[in-house]
Amino acid sequence: MYKVTFKPDVYDYLLKYFNKYREYYENLYEDSWIWSENQIIDWYIEESKNRNIEILDLIEETLDKENILWRKENNSLIIRWRTKYLFIEFLEDANLKERYVSSLSIR
Repeated sequence: MYKVTFKPDVYDYLLKYFNKYREYYENLYEDSWIWSENQIIDWYIEESKNRNIEILDLIEETLDKENILWRKENNSLIIRWRTKYLFIEFLEDANLKERYVSSLSIR
């Protein structure tokens, strides 16, 4: 098994992505006259945190394997996540058994 680490830019990208996700639903349900709007907004805030963790776990579970059959020669990878795709680029050190995720894009 490989040790998987992430570049700080990957964490920043995810933070921005899920902040936008959360803000969209906060704005959508804010002043919506629904009696449980605070509950709905809280659910979306919690869901954004859960999705962030879910993506990091998915990437780690995929990259920690010995062989990644569907990766490209330039150490890039596309993983399906829910209805989206994660485009990942990583560096690999086979001697130390480490993989370093250098780039992530969600489309």
